[in-house]
Amino acid sequence: MNTPTLSASEAKAAALKTLESLPFVSFGTFGLDGWPNLRMLAVAARDGIDTLWFATSTTEKKIDELRANSKAAVYAFDPQSLREFRLFGNVELLSDPASRRKAWHDDFLQYFPEGVDSPTMIVLKFTTHHGQYAAYGEGIGTF
Repeated sequence: MNTPTLSASEAKAAALKTLESLPFVSFGTFGLDGWPNLRMLAVAARDGIDTLWFATSTTEKKIDELRANSKAAVYAFDPQSLREFRLFGNVELLSDPASRRKAWHDDFLQYFPEGVDSPTMIVLKFTTHHGQYAAYGEGIGTF
């Protein structure tokens, strides 16, 4: 099978289109034991495909992992369209009011009953360094 190669801008735009259709992504960190550690997270906000925002609890293991190594990966697959992407980047841990408001959704009240100012809420700001996109029959590309 001969899969077309997409330009970097085409691959990036296609990855963003896929991201917009999915409520969750797989978020990977380096475990403290050196092994990859994956979990599903809801994307709270995004600035295109370049910056993704997540909200989580300060008590989660991923916070210690990100303090030790800020590199992370985001993976998503849409089974309906057979599109997938991988993003590789760095994470900043933020708790300032503006970042909290950017990442806040009222659905998070179940996790943070105190609201956006919950002392256990922390924001993960993922900044994409590079990425890969693939859609069977459509093409593959890197950006």
